[in-house]
Amino acid sequence: MIRHSLALLGALLAAMAAPVAFAAPRENLLPNPDFEAEDAAGWEKRTPDDADRALSIVAEAAHSGKRGARITNRKATISRWRQGADGKIKVPEGATIRLSGWIRTDLGPEGYASLRLYCMSDRGEITAQRDSRQVIGKSDWTRVAAGMKVPEGTQYVMAYLELQNAVGTADYDDLSLEVLFVPEPVQVRRDLILLTDAPEEDATVRNLETLYPRRITRSAPGAQADWESAQGAIVYLRDPAKALDLAAVERFAASGKPVVMDLGVYARARGLELKETAGEDEPTLRIVEEDPLTRGFRAGDTIPWYGGARGAYTQRALVTPGRARVLAESSRGGALLVVEKVGQGSVLATDLITLPEPVWSRPGSFNKYLFLGNLLGKSARYGRYFRERLTYEGFVAAMRALAAENPALRFKEEGPAYGDYRLYSLNLGDPSRPAFLVYGVAHGSEWEPGYGLLELARLLASPEGKGLFDTSRYSLKIVPIINPSGYDLFIRHNANKVDLNRNAIDHWETYQGRDSNKDGVYGPGDSDWKGTASCSEPETRTLRRICEELKPYATLDFHGNAGGRGNNRLILLPRYARPENEELAYLVAEEFNQAFRDRYVLHEASRPGVQQYEIEAVQWGPPRPTLTAMATRDRLGFVCEVPAGYRSTYGTVFQTDVVIETALAFFRVYQKQP
Repeated sequence: MIRHSLALLGALLAAMAAPVAFAAPRENLLPNPDFEAEDAAGWEKRTPDDADRALSIVAEAAHSGKRGARITNRKATISRWRQGADGKIKVPEGATIRLSGWIRTDLGPEGYASLRLYCMSDRGEITAQRDSRQVIGKSDWTRVAAGMKVPEGTQYVMAYLELQNAVGTADYDDLSLEVLFVPEPVQVRRDLILLTDAPEEDATVRNLETLYPRRITRSAPGAQADWESAQGAIVYLRDPAKALDLAAVERFAASGKPVVMDLGVYARARGLELKETAGEDEPTLRIVEEDPLTRGFRAGDTIPWYGGARGAYTQRALVTPGRARVLAESSRGGALLVVEKVGQGSVLATDLITLPEPVWSRPGSFNKYLFLGNLLGKSARYGRYFRERLTYEGFVAAMRALAAENPALRFKEEGPAYGDYRLYSLNLGDPSRPAFLVYGVAHGSEWEPGYGLLELARLLASPEGKGLFDTSRYSLKIVPIINPSGYDLFIRHNANKVDLNRNAIDHWETYQGRDSNKDGVYGPGDSDWKGTASCSEPETRTLRRICEELKPYATLDFHGNAGGRGNNRLILLPRYARPENEELAYLVAEEFNQAFRDRYVLHEASRPGVQQYEIEAVQWGPPRPTLTAMATRDRLGFVCEVPAGYRSTYGTVFQTDVVIETALAFFRVYQKQP
């Protein structure tokens, strides 16, 4: 692993020393949130009364005060109260908001009651939506909540009270819609000059402005740029023959400022030969020197690096580097990443033209902006590239080796898993102290969090990690891979075809999964098969024993997938954790977002385009027999869904950075509790 300098790490930690906190007092944005006003003021029946349903404001539905809202369904249908369709409830973009309230139900076996929060555009289109925890069956008053980060383009929000496909009655009262956080305004710094001949709609221009919002000032290559106030520069010319004031760029670099040039511009400026190749092979970039600009990689690491399409993969490289130092070379020959010392500063040359935008499923351009970001914005902080996806045996060997190298870590065998597999952990701190439990890969195909947890252990046991986890008050147990047989087979469930995250205790009897294999029954072979009995699988029993013996103070469970909104980028709250857990989870999300700002951009599945990565939502999980519910009952913790499930390791610098920064935010927030 590449070690960051102590000076750099100290600066980063100092910047994160003060945790975020909730703003107080909070205003309730809902008129008549307790239904005490006459005539349901502020609320409207989204589904009018008819033979199937009745919506009313009655004394019998009061949680407090004199009245509450009631929905009665006479058949299994969808019925809703709502507020905000008039567009009057305004919230700022980027704010974290939460809709909460109390629900009581008397329902049949099907369906549920919940709250729903909508973010809407000025055209009445949904920009985001989030459901609360579902209240089922016959229940006493239960507090539920739905929260999210308000996406760009939102003009107003709406609050819904819903009874979904259920027969019976649901009561709602004491609603609240609050702004939990308003992010600090992004400073309009305009401290990065982008010298370009590309139009505003050019993909690379858009991506750079997404990576560094309100920092970039575009300037034509022949125009006079404001070098005095700039702190960095990017030279991106679609036509390298365009006139460029190279002397001004060099003076700027010589003053100690960083400059990034497209490889073609640099070749022309230095009179070097640039070759472009196309072929059936998928060319790679090989790191030849470890440097702050190649943070996250070791010498000899190779990643896909190309544009074009199948059968004609393209790549540009310098035939010779001239006066520059080569940081990375091509599998087809030539230099792909070079840096030249210019006075007190440096010029980094990399390909900004051949590589398309970074898409989760496009290995050749996934890391397009990583080296640029390492120079201009310190993109890779803790993440590390892995050359291969190890076998489970190889992964356990890496755990053993890490513990052998670091006396602060203890390697421990935890117990059986399916077949001949065993579970193992890495442990830090005095085991007699209150414990944090962190684990991942309950679904074997969601493998990358395990590698992030391996690197987390490495970091915390190193001098650079001093102070990131408080071993004077707590201990830490990390189980990187809970499902070894599924991991080796690259499948969701274990080799016994059981979804471990549906095999725990709570709601096991009533849980009914999907008939995903379409054989007419829910059972073995379905993606979320719960098994023949609660804790039927040895992995589940081993984790249950760990929880019984450890009694973890707080638990963090990593899951993941390649999707964006509604799939990853979210925290899922367990149903039976301590009441303060919800507020703490919101703080973790905001801590993470502050630490991860302006470091990576990516076009994820189900997303409209390239975006920065952030945790967008904190929401309640549905009633399911999950491992997290077992680990956090009457305790603290949650599930975090992160980018995972890729077919190879090309994204592991980014992915392990996400996991580590999430865990560190988790520690910072939860360690401050009494």
